[in-house]
Amino acid sequence: MRARVLFDGPLFVSYHQAQLCDETYEWSDDERLPWRGQVNGLCGAACAGRLDLFTGLHTGDVGFRVELHDTEPAIGERWEEVVEASFGAPTDSSFLAGLMGDGWPLDLPAGGYRVRYCADKMQQGHDQDSGADEIIDSYLLQFWPAESGPDRIVRRTSRAAAYWHDHNPEPELTAADLAAREQRKRAAAELEEAEYQRLIDPEVWGDRTPSDRLRAAAEFANPLQELDPDLPHVLAEQNRDVLKAVSLWAAEHAAAVSSIDQLPWVVTALAALREGEPLPPPFDHRAAEDHEYQAEVWAELDAIEITTIQMPTVVAGPEIPEISQQHVALPAILANAEPDPLTAALNAVSAAASAHGEAGYRAFLTELKFTFPQLGLKG
Repeated sequence: MRARVLFDGPLFVSYHQAQLCDETYEWSDDERLPWRGQVNGLCGAACAGRLDLFTGLHTGDVGFRVELHDTEPAIGERWEEVVEASFGAPTDSSFLAGLMGDGWPLDLPAGGYRVRYCADKMQQGHDQDSGADEIIDSYLLQFWPAESGPDRIVRRTSRAAAYWHDHNPEPELTAADLAAREQRKRAAAELEEAEYQRLIDPEVWGDRTPSDRLRAAAEFANPLQELDPDLPHVLAEQNRDVLKAVSLWAAEHAAAVSSIDQLPWVVTALAALREGEPLPPPFDHRAAEDHEYQAEVWAELDAIEITTIQMPTVVAGPEIPEISQQHVALPAILANAEPDPLTAALNAVSAAASAHGEAGYRAFLTELKFTFPQLGLKG
């Protein structure tokens, strides 16, 4: 019997998890899918091209070894926890990774395998939890060619393993479950399409048909027509300099009305914008196409003690519950990082108007029109 070692070394895990995955695997929004119809809770193998592997240690390095065998190997006496399952590798591009850790490519040929997952000192790793100076728990993953079959628990020793065996397995989805899932997917797709059409359909703009420029920006911004039917159209006619000036002005007013202009890191950000410089940390964020801001800027705001600045709530719209004025105002600053100046202006004005609340947004929009007479709007 011949064995080939595909990986042998420390593997950084977090949240007790590692994964083996084929590069072509398409992730599902059902996080329980790998455990459907299983009896073991240590090696989730219900998805072709993916294995979910649980460890005792929560965060840190564990010992990990992956082997490929010609035939079924013997089970070593060392291993306290042992489970088996079937695994299908769609391609020869599998990799091993700890959750949120680096991935290691594995020379595992495409095909059908039986996989055995073994653990040593899993309970000790669980008790340590994290931050160990040396490796405590170790794991072995063995593959050999085999027909598909049900998973099984071979050895069950520790309380840590028992917990995952009890917690992770899920019942097999019935035909009714699958039909309901497909119906939910179709409904979600229809809702997404309806929202897209709402943003770009000229009928929602009243008597004025939006320009291509405004229609494109409205995919990523609040087009403002519900606050002022003329404002978005007029902004779409402005050049880059005017739009950047509007975005900065809106950010400054949002910061002032919410009192976040008292925070040093906000003062620094507004100063950078006035100088035409990029937003500094913690406002720097991921690529604009993601439309997601890094968590650090929100963490900074959430960390403010109530005695630092007042944190009143506002009603930002008829269908929006009361929310912290500071949290509504902050996106007006973040909007200035958008690469498209029209998208930036629309989002900054929208956030600033919301920060003024239902009682004050009209006065804010009136001041905007007087401050920028080139817009040609009446107050």
